Amino acid sequence: YRVLWKQNKIVSVLYFILCAFCMTVDGGLVVNCSAQNYPNTSCLIPPTTATLDLSHNNIEKIEEQDFTEVKGLRKLYLQFNQISFIDHRAFEDNPELEYLDISNNYLLEGSVLPFKNLVALNYLDISNNIGDKIQLGPQVSLLKHLQVLKLGNPQIISLGKNIFQGLGSLHLKEFHLITGDLDEYEHSLKILYGLEKLTLEVNIWHDLELLQHMFQDIKNATRTLQLKNADLVRGGTFVSLFSTFDDSELRSIAFQNISMNDEFVTSLFNTVGKANLEEISFDLIHFDAIGHWKVDITHFQDIHLRRLFIRHIYNPNFYRFTSLEFMVEFFKPLIEVSIVNASVFYIPCAIADVMQSLEFLEVSYNLLHEYTLFPNCHRPLPGLRSLVVDRNNFGDLKKLAAMTSHMEQLVNVSAAFNTLDFSSKEPCPWTPTIKFLNLRGNHLSSNVFMCLPNSIEILDLSLNNITIIANLEKMQYLTQLYLSGNNILSIDHLPPLTYLTILHVDKNKINAVDIATLKALNLTELKLSYNPFDCYCNINNLCEYFVGSLTRIEEWPEGYKCEIPLSLRGSEICLQDLSFVQCNPGMLAGVVVACVAVLVALCICICIRYNGPWYIKTIWIWIRAKKAPDIDLGERNLEYHAFLSYSEQDSTWVMNNLLKQLESDDPPYRICIHERDFTPGKAIIANIIDCISKSYKTVFVLSKNFVQSEWCHYEFFLAQHRVFEERRDSLILLLLEPIPANSIPDRFCKLRKMMNKSTYLEWPPDEACQSMFWKRLKAVLNLEVK
Repeated sequence: YRVLWKQNKIVSVLYFILCAFCMTVDGGLVVNCSAQNYPNTSCLIPPTTATLDLSHNNIEKIEEQDFTEVKGLRKLYLQFNQISFIDHRAFEDNPELEYLDISNNYLLEGSVLPFKNLVALNYLDISNNIGDKIQLGPQVSLLKHLQVLKLGNPQIISLGKNIFQGLGSLHLKEFHLITGDLDEYEHSLKILYGLEKLTLEVNIWHDLELLQHMFQDIKNATRTLQLKNADLVRGGTFVSLFSTFDDSELRSIAFQNISMNDEFVTSLFNTVGKANLEEISFDLIHFDAIGHWKVDITHFQDIHLRRLFIRHIYNPNFYRFTSLEFMVEFFKPLIEVSIVNASVFYIPCAIADVMQSLEFLEVSYNLLHEYTLFPNCHRPLPGLRSLVVDRNNFGDLKKLAAMTSHMEQLVNVSAAFNTLDFSSKEPCPWTPTIKFLNLRGNHLSSNVFMCLPNSIEILDLSLNNITIIANLEKMQYLTQLYLSGNNILSIDHLPPLTYLTILHVDKNKINAVDIATLKALNLTELKLSYNPFDCYCNINNLCEYFVGSLTRIEEWPEGYKCEIPLSLRGSEICLQDLSFVQCNPGMLAGVVVACVAVLVALCICICIRYNGPWYIKTIWIWIRAKKAPDIDLGERNLEYHAFLSYSEQDSTWVMNNLLKQLESDDPPYRICIHERDFTPGKAIIANIIDCISKSYKTVFVLSKNFVQSEWCHYEFFLAQHRVFEERRDSLILLLLEPIPANSIPDRFCKLRKMMNKSTYLEWPPDEACQSMFWKRLKAVLNLEVK
């Protein structure tokens, strides 16, 4: 599998080099050549391309042949180029083109588009080109499938009566119009009808009457109206600006990147009380107001408003903003409220208690904390199902739990990126209905699990200070657990939760994972990336599990890298070639010990077979004897002609024949024998060494008894050492009787060799030959003692 990974990487690199940025999705092949300096730089566009992105390049013209090779093209992005010319035969070979964005180019008018070749279009954006007039021409009516149309630019200052005439026969769903400071409007928007969304970027600030005329023409044309990028504060009075929408088809109105004041809001809210609006949205609003709204609250009795979204409000006077308790009836029917990044620091109980129907509340990116969200309220928001208080100033998790304990329908709570901590030793009083809890990015430690409700199904505790996972066994319904970016050291003690399918523990301090734990969890998705893995032998088991598991391993394999040993740091864990010997040191040690044991046993057997113990014992006796204080080998005084070595059983022959013959000679030979000349009280080995060292020769009386005598073995061995040390032959072999070769022990192997190679004296049984024997022996011993 390692080889396959490397091959796949190489193929991927080559593919991207040849095809810029290509991928295959459900809609076909996607080719991204955006910002590639095209056409000055080539871009490979395969014939099977379905989506082509050529935006942010240097295209100046669209010629007939430009897209003839991609006949199955469905989406084409050409925005932010320099296109000023389009051939009338362009796109003839692209009958399936559904999406075309040619905004932010240099086209003078929309009518230059070859509409007859674009009959399959359902999305067309030609906004922000350079023309100062909108001219679509009658051919736009050929776009029978068109649902979304965006056009106009800030240079347009007039809207003629019939400029949108060709749109009358189309069934548009969304229409987006951009203009500059209009000074002329001839009811051109009256042609529109049946829209789901109408967006107006009309910067009318000097004549709000034109804007009112527009509202009058579109009040029944759309269900959703969006006003964008306009400074309406300087436009004069707003008293009746929105009155046009009373009893209209409009159900939703949105304001984005708009400047507002108190008068503007007053006009809007007075209309809300009489119109059929169900949703109001404010986004990116410069709100120069303090809440002094002259609102007629009597109209709020039958209000239809259900959703209120306020996001990214900049109000330099927010600290002077008055309480809105006088508008409690306005908030009463709401089921969905989102107030994000609006500097909200307090929610009055009068409003919180009255919102009995509210199901969703988001107050993220504000200044709230435990004492300003529902402070001492009776039973605020009893029907709430989802509460989002991300990025505020909440610090006590137990108090946050207590604030929601009465909400019997609450399912989702998100309090991410606050400063929440849990220091109590008692459980938290959460409502038992909570299923989704997001506490990401707080200051929570390992004891947080004690505070969590048992009913949780999805839990996010990422980016906290957790080191140990505990008390999870009580959460039997847990299906998704997110613990990324903590300080967790191990997941080996994770209980086998029945329903847990997704586990994220990436960016922690986990260096090893027990495969048995992962197998017991039965996960469908696992994320363990960017942990400091120890790349020793057990890492192979983890790699094999990842490769063979049916679980989807997120960020595999590039996110799984070694931390130690240092030689492998930064490399992918499954690209390591750890040998069998490295990964099985115990087995290696066993093999080595077994081999050593066999070798030792073999040596012992050989040693026993060849009398090793005897030699070792003899050498040890020799060494000890030489180190004895009563033996001096430094200066030798030769006192004897010969030292006789013989068996005790042969002593009669030695005394009556050999010793008598030599010592009775004239002059007599001085002979050393152990029975007479050994020093009493001295160790036998020391006496042997001493006598051998004081004798010129050592005579061995060889017989069957000799080769069976233990002390004769020692004397022969010590005499051999003397020969080795002095490097002269001082041994005389005297064969008293024939000795069969098989009767000589193995430890007398040197004796056997000497008898085979050296001359020895053999005692003749015949008396006539014995005189010659004595002459030869005496000749060998015929030396003077020095």
